[in-house]
Amino acid sequence: MTLSLAAETPGPYVYVDNRAFVLSDGRRGVLFNRAQARWLGETLAIVADEGRATRLQQQHVFGGFAAASGATVLFGGTFDDLVTVRLSGEAFASLRAELEPGR
Repeated sequence: MTLSLAAETPGPYVYVDNRAFVLSDGRRGVLFNRAQARWLGETLAIVADEGRATRLQQQHVFGGFAAASGATVLFGGTFDDLVTVRLSGEAFASLRAELEPGR
């Protein structure tokens, strides 16, 4: 039996559940294991407090910066293959709440 389905590429998104945190620019994505939630949450807190952060964990990079528009730009991936997305201030606050250390 074979199955072929029409599909399309989604737009940029950020997805979080109890297993993973995904950043996608609509063409490529990066997945962080939810076990890294403390590291991810701490990074988001630094971005919120200091306006920028770049953190490394082995070959993975995660960080971001506050844009003048009030949005936050996040990036993640490996040294030579980063995915970048821009979140509204409200979306960034929701993501911070979801990845708060200890949650």
